Amino acid sequence: MKSTTLVRIKRLILMIVISCLIGMSYLLSPFPITDSNSLGTQHKFNVPIHTDFEQQGKNQCAAYSTAFVLRNSGLQAKGIEVYAKIPFKIPISGYVLPKGVLTYLESQGLNPIIYKGNLSSLKARLVQGAAPVIVLVGNGFFWQHYMTLVGFDDDKGELYFVDTNKLKDENLELPGNRTMTTDYFSQWWSNGLPVFDHVYIAVGKRS
Repeated sequence: MKSTTLVRIKRLILMIVISCLIGMSYLLSPFPITDSNSLGTQHKFNVPIHTDFEQQGKNQCAAYSTAFVLRNSGLQAKGIEVYAKIPFKIPISGYVLPKGVLTYLESQGLNPIIYKGNLSSLKARLVQGAAPVIVLVGNGFFWQHYMTLVGFDDDKGELYFVDTNKLKDENLELPGNRTMTTDYFSQWWSNGLPVFDHVYIAVGKRS
């Protein structure tokens, strides 16, 4: 009798573990595609910007970055409205999983793809798509933050972003509202998340 009960308990535990793994795989999918694009000889590029930036609320960077990409593609979108509708939020914190960004962009008629690459492939996607690219930076499970890459200048060692967590435009005549050195960005782009470090979401031009 004890042996039968033990077998049932083990089977139940196994089923729970399998169910949890399936659930996690669903929430984290699609997993990033390894990007083999190379920048080549281009050392400077800026995406044409057709919209202003908004300041986000707490933990709403995913929605506000998504809204910026949508507006720059010619669609109407406000960060606060996107945040109310964007799926795959983590309870309590309100943080949005990458799947939420991808799902919402798809619902608006865009074709987003999440990549895993290096600085060269990231810049190549920006140039190739001629559209903002969403990146994920952070420090493991302490914090994560979505920003949008809109330009770079290799001669200066600079990258230009729209960071919706900024109170004001720090870039003035430069693209976006925030400048990072290549080294500083690389530090935070190695965000400490398994599988999802060095990732970016590209949408390309809207047809």
